[in-house]
Amino acid sequence: MVVSSIFLYAVFNMLAGRSGNLNLHTCTSLVVYCLLPVVVLSAVSLLFVPQGAGVVRFVGAGVFVLWATRACACLVVSLADGGGEEHRGLISYACFLIYCLFSLLVLF
Repeated sequence: MVVSSIFLYAVFNMLAGRSGNLNLHTCTSLVVYCLLPVVVLSAVSLLFVPQGAGVVRFVGAGVFVLWATRACACLVVSLADGGGEEHRGLISYACFLIYCLFSLLVLF
């Protein structure tokens, strides 16, 4: 959690420059808050999806990772004071990497 928050914090502050107002505490709160879809993925894959259904688990993981990525990227861009809209793709990519890592921990 800490490393992923520092990673997103560094990426955002390199992109935003002086116009960004994202501190490390806010970044950690955003990463943990947007991790909720991955927690739901963990519960769904544990309780409702049988062990042999690998394709269903991977498709479900993709949906939940995209949900978490979109939520986190929208919240981070909204903190950029109008300067983060042109960097939405780069911020989304960083968030996508974070939530893919956590979903792989859930799947395997």
